[in-house]
Amino acid sequence: MSSKIRLVPRTSTSRADMEQLAKQLGWTHHRTTQRGEQAPFEITWLAPDRGAAIHWIEDHLVRVDYLLVQGPAIAPTVSSLKSRIDFHSSESLQEVFDGTRDSSALMDALHALGVYCSGPFDPDLFALFRWSMHDPDPLVRRVALLTASLTDWPEFIPLVNYVRTHDPSESVRAQAETIFDVMSTRAEAVREPAQSSHQEGG
Repeated sequence: MSSKIRLVPRTSTSRADMEQLAKQLGWTHHRTTQRGEQAPFEITWLAPDRGAAIHWIEDHLVRVDYLLVQGPAIAPTVSSLKSRIDFHSSESLQEVFDGTRDSSALMDALHALGVYCSGPFDPDLFALFRWSMHDPDPLVRRVALLTASLTDWPEFIPLVNYVRTHDPSESVRAQAETIFDVMSTRAEAVREPAQSSHQEGG
């Protein structure tokens, strides 16, 4: 069964750094995808045991450079990466928010948070999104909505539903309407196969 994880560096990590690391770890280059209007720059390597594909992504849309590791056996590759690069954790992201006071820094933190949240629901990180959706700056609230949509957490749906009807800003309500539709469609797509499997098994 394939699994995946997104890893967000805490400190500046460049494309050249990753290319050098790939050589050191014996990764095989698979492909390079150039940046497009709606697609980020991406380099993909394969681990020597073929248990993981490693994607270095420079995402200009969310303004975050990060790694996506996916495959049937990603643990050795993830462990190797974590021993060489300092990545964000749940605790480090909470520290970033605790120390953030201006809107620009908060939006940067939200972009990193949205990319990081690729795993199971985390109530502490969810609270950071919820807090940001009530920020005085409407631009921060819009970024909070956008980055929340990067997660697969259905727990966001009631919160986004509230924002789309109660936020004082028309632009924020419109953003919430779009995000609500995306999240609702995604949640329904997940439910349907599960229901079908249950009926077949019953």
